[in-house]
Amino acid sequence: MPWVKSNIGCAALAIVLQTQTAFAQGDLLGADEMAEAIVSMTSRVWTGPRTPAPVPTERPSDTGVTIRSPYALLAVHADPGVRQDTMRRAMRALEYARARLDAMGWPRPVSDGDLGGGPELDLYLSGSLPSAAYSDGLVPWTYLDRASAFAVLSPAIPAASLDACVTTAYADALLLSADPAEAETWRRATAAWLTWELTGRFGCDDAVHEQQAEPFRSWVDGAAGNGAGGAMWLAYLSARHDGGSGRFVRDLWTLASQRTWEGDDLRADPDLWSAVETAVELSGDRLLDNVEDLATIRWFVGRGETENQALSSLDHDARVSPSRTMTRVPTRVSSQTPLHPFGSAYVVMDAPAWQDAERLRAWLRGEYGVHWSFVAVQLDERGNEVRRISAPHTGVTPRAFLPIELDGATTRLLFVVTNLGHALPDADEPSADERAFELIVDGVD
Repeated sequence: MPWVKSNIGCAALAIVLQTQTAFAQGDLLGADEMAEAIVSMTSRVWTGPRTPAPVPTERPSDTGVTIRSPYALLAVHADPGVRQDTMRRAMRALEYARARLDAMGWPRPVSDGDLGGGPELDLYLSGSLPSAAYSDGLVPWTYLDRASAFAVLSPAIPAASLDACVTTAYADALLLSADPAEAETWRRATAAWLTWELTGRFGCDDAVHEQQAEPFRSWVDGAAGNGAGGAMWLAYLSARHDGGSGRFVRDLWTLASQRTWEGDDLRADPDLWSAVETAVELSGDRLLDNVEDLATIRWFVGRGETENQALSSLDHDARVSPSRTMTRVPTRVSSQTPLHPFGSAYVVMDAPAWQDAERLRAWLRGEYGVHWSFVAVQLDERGNEVRRISAPHTGVTPRAFLPIELDGATTRLLFVVTNLGHALPDADEPSADERAFELIVDGVD
């Protein structure tokens, strides 16, 4: 055994020395080839899911003015005609975002090799490309998959939105650089949430409001704003699992990072969804319980008090509208729009509908192929929660039942129905799990 250990140690030492020599000679490819050879001898061939590497995009070439930060590796380029004060304000927002996200422990974007005229992270105030983060291609000198990235922002952005939009653009580029294998929808959701953390606004658009207006949508993949509406999901996870410090979401991105040793397409597992599931379960919680809880909490946005600081900051325009209204007992309603995985529907019944009844019975009948969550919430005249009851999540048979003992303070019943899907979502693949449901409510003699 000592002989074996000695040989392993010698092999490891030889690898280290050869790698150091390769780096000293600028032979980065040689070190990478050595690492690939080692992995091929010690690991199985990767058979998991893959995703295409981001396609390199040519940078805007018609920008005429550039300013560079004296404090950080940041540069702002602008089309001719963009005002200097707009560029300076964009730079201040960029510097602030960089400093705050550095302090929060997020990685800095990797160097672009002077593609923007210097080693800085480049923001282009340009109309030549749609506002987004773009890749120059993968870089070969990092251990984990990383990409060189830059950001483009329309110079027509209103002045009142400039700080938030610059922050979103920087965060999007940072995330593309940090994990080029992750889905764009996850990047947009995280960038919108980080923008709220830094500026108090969810991203550069109204995606969160649109997500509330269409609660049948999934979180992240399928969310409004090409994923940006999923910022609500991340705000909820942060509040529940790290007290709002942001560490939980940051560590999810770290957990999802990987290294692709072979082939052109990138390893796509673990992704952010599998990282969320693993982290939540390691905390002693359950992912589907989190989904169900947020489905109920989001009803109170703009209506009442919620302990989630991010969600309580949303105004009345972000209210969820009832999907259907029950006006009598007994009654039966069907969903008008199929629910996406993790999407919800809200059915309400006011006190005149049940008259003097003290007990009600409610049945959920969902379509097959997915699991369902069924919750009844009793609300008082001010819209605050009085009592809540949840049915066990459905199994193979998609049916659930709730016996409801009405509290004297209850003036409205809220039924929350959520499609829990049949498996963990995959942001890289289209979902085929949209399902409809039927709800029946009757009194008890």
